[in-house]
Amino acid sequence: MILRIQPELVAWTAGLVLLACMDPHADLPSLCVWRWFGLGKCPGCGLGHSISHLFHAHWQESWNAHKLGAPVLAALLWRIGQLTKSQIHSFRHG
Repeated sequence: MILRIQPELVAWTAGLVLLACMDPHADLPSLCVWRWFGLGKCPGCGLGHSISHLFHAHWQESWNAHKLGAPVLAALLWRIGQLTKSQIHSFRHG
């Protein structure tokens, strides 16, 4: 029996683990495609830093980085929960 893990579950979980381990004060290269093409900031710029600040309990810095950091983190944790329930169900019922 081959167990198939949902790629979306792996991606969201890995992303949040990386953000939790990231130093939110580090000057890391931007992953924003808008910035790569010289278009300035996109609406999502700062979201990763905001979530990373939340994992490090830097509430005000999270808010300053992006106002939607906490709601997006909550939505991602909810989605991971839903995917985990689905994954467990598929493992049990093959």
